[in-house]
Amino acid sequence: MINYGHIVTFGVSVIAAVGISLASLGGFAEADQHEAPAQSSIDQSQVCVANSDQQALDCPEGALFMARLSQQEGELNTLMMENRLLNTMALYCDIEHPIHQTKAGVLCILTHERISTPEEE
Repeated sequence: MINYGHIVTFGVSVIAAVGISLASLGGFAEADQHEAPAQSSIDQSQVCVANSDQQALDCPEGALFMARLSQQEGELNTLMMENRLLNTMALYCDIEHPIHQTKAGVLCILTHERISTPEEE
């Protein structure tokens, strides 16, 4: 007599594995759909450009933001420029979105979350 228990167990295991795989793929697709509107809601037709902190404060929050870092006299030190880039990103860039940096500046989505203005103090 042939024991069909192993065949049935194997069949049930395959069906369960396929079901779990399909369910997890559905979960990933659902997560991507929730994130997509945040990316597409950014107005890409304009860039707010700032050369100073005051100009950055005048830019609207949530806008595409470009901080131009002019090189000061005596600021030929690469470490000093990297420090300025890092400070600019930390103060003005929304970390929920991509941040692009070069030696000339930073391009990101602007946030005022970490900036306190005189009216707020």
